Amino acid sequence: MSSLIGLLNLGGNAILAQNAGVAVTGNNISNANTEGYSRQNVNLESELAAPLVGGVRADGTSRADDQLLASRERSSSGAMGKSSTQAAALGTLESDLTSGDVISAMGDLFAGLAKLAGAPADPELRASVIASGQAVATAFNSASSAISHARSDGDARIADDAKQATQLAAQIASANKAIAVSADPVLADKRDLAARKLAELVGGEGRIDPDGQMRFVAAGGAVIVDGARAATVSTTPDGTNDGHLKVQIVDGPHVQDVTTSLDGGKIGGELAARDGTAKTAASALDQLAYDLATQMNAVHRANAGTDGGTNRDFFTAPAVVSGAAASLSVSATLVADPRQLATAALGAGPGSSDGVLALSALKDQPLAGGGTRSFFDEGIRTLNAVGTDAKAASDTAALESTRSDVLAAARDSVSGVSTQEEMTRLSAFQHASEAATQFVSTVNQLLTDLIQKL
Repeated sequence: MSSLIGLLNLGGNAILAQNAGVAVTGNNISNANTEGYSRQNVNLESELAAPLVGGVRADGTSRADDQLLASRERSSSGAMGKSSTQAAALGTLESDLTSGDVISAMGDLFAGLAKLAGAPADPELRASVIASGQAVATAFNSASSAISHARSDGDARIADDAKQATQLAAQIASANKAIAVSADPVLADKRDLAARKLAELVGGEGRIDPDGQMRFVAAGGAVIVDGARAATVSTTPDGTNDGHLKVQIVDGPHVQDVTTSLDGGKIGGELAARDGTAKTAASALDQLAYDLATQMNAVHRANAGTDGGTNRDFFTAPAVVSGAAASLSVSATLVADPRQLATAALGAGPGSSDGVLALSALKDQPLAGGGTRSFFDEGIRTLNAVGTDAKAASDTAALESTRSDVLAAARDSVSGVSTQEEMTRLSAFQHASEAATQFVSTVNQLLTDLIQKL
């Protein structure tokens, strides 16, 4: 009889074990489309069979994952976050700069000067040249504004990304604290997903140490998560960078400025666009506006208008290079009185075209780019630099997207849920459970018969 009781226990444990498999498999199927979910497996262990009765038992669940693959995926997320964000920011800037084309405006101005040389006293042609000068100033103003807005928009996105990064860091730290108490696979899934999203924002890497705790270090080396402790990703205006936001990692009293060292993730991409390409373009545009205004004013002062007046500026003279593009404008007195346009040589009379010819000749002289390029070549170089950087970032983003897809597919092969495979497992567990039930029923009948005969 004792052997029959043992067989009943064996059968009962088998039913429990197979039902646990049914539950875990059903949970996998229900989470097939849950972001970040890793397939779970029931751990079935054979019982010791001494002397006769053994059996099976369910010893919890395990999570299908590959930490090396997860680490590579986080690295890819950081690289893709940076390149895609940088490409988007620079693509918008390139479009805005092209729409207010400085090159075309300068071309119209010099074309107007060449035309005026044939009839220097023609009032309509003189007014047209002044209007073209105003169009050049407007184009520079618009281009400068576009760059300024692009950098300010980058600040807004950086602030939002910093808030999200702080929340994700807190989630990882909270998961670390809970996992230290109970190795819940669901918490591990949420932690890995949060780490992947955090890497997309700040780059860097999250590693799981032997104690089961995740440590996350941002691109550049700043520690954001250390076990149950999470730092804050904060932003504050930087007076040394025109008031644009600087990024800091704040951990209690320790504050680390990572603005120049954070070279990954979306925030890194925004910083690269804002303080790299856009800032360089703004400086180049200011220098071009300054050179154009200074050189044209020098020639304009040396010649005379039809009213005989001289030593007057064409553009309002910029005091310094910084901000020259934003403030560029045609002299208000020239706009009010087109006779002041200096088309004649000194003392040559209103019919002279020496002055306007001298202005027109500036077109092809190497007076920009430190005396190495013409105004047009320097303008083209400045705009092309933005386009080149945008294209490079876009190409990198496409490459990283492909890499991310490959890694995601590899992750799915390891930890993803295949509904078809899970249905097969479910069927196997159900059949095993039915067999165990039949076994218990048979043993129970034998036990009943035995008791009745005693």
